[in-house]
Amino acid sequence: MRGRILQYNGSDGSGVITADGQQYKFTITAWKSATAPAVGKTVELVTVGDQVQSVTLVGDDVLLREKTAELTGKLGGLVGDLTKGGASGVGGSLVARYGVPLLVAYAVFLISTLAFNALSMQMLGMKQGVSLFDLGKAFAASGGGGGGAVKLLLLLAYASIAAPLVWPDKRAWLALLLPLLAVLWGFLSIRRVMGGAGPMSELFSYGLGFYLAVIAALVLAVGAWQRYRAAA
Repeated sequence: MRGRILQYNGSDGSGVITADGQQYKFTITAWKSATAPAVGKTVELVTVGDQVQSVTLVGDDVLLREKTAELTGKLGGLVGDLTKGGASGVGGSLVARYGVPLLVAYAVFLISTLAFNALSMQMLGMKQGVSLFDLGKAFAASGGGGGGAVKLLLLLAYASIAAPLVWPDKRAWLALLLPLLAVLWGFLSIRRVMGGAGPMSELFSYGLGFYLAVIAALVLAVGAWQRYRAAA
């Protein structure tokens, strides 16, 4: 059963795991991994009744493969649904309006900024990460790293896909430049935060979500600019 560490006390080796809507207490004697337990980590646990028999850390590489498989499945389903819509259906209309590359790039941007780590931190042999959207929320709450600009730009970027549908003007395509602007602003905000961390900045690195978002945003920007130039 898959769960997440909700609490952990290193002094006595006790903790709490949440899984399937329930909470399970465990002790370090049930821990089966080489690295120490940490709050927020995903684990695989074996229980007998309410008693935890074993707890094993689910590695970041496993989670990354699972997210990649999920992303691939979602993109495949999206493209399949769109191409099956037919020329007279909603899917066909969207494909005709945007083209499959733009729609796929938008889906990649959406998922990579929401579900994949844009920033990772390596400390004491453990690696933790956070998505670009969660970073934007943290910046907005703290007033640092550009304040709420990252979060606001991301929200506008998510809504930008609708602009060419609701505004019958070629300038509506320029709204699809917002994802690239959001990523660039996020990059500058992260650099400011890392610059203020001093030697601790060496613990941080960009995650897969950041690179996927950059690629998707570039595809959207190039495609949008081409549509803008080609429009009458």
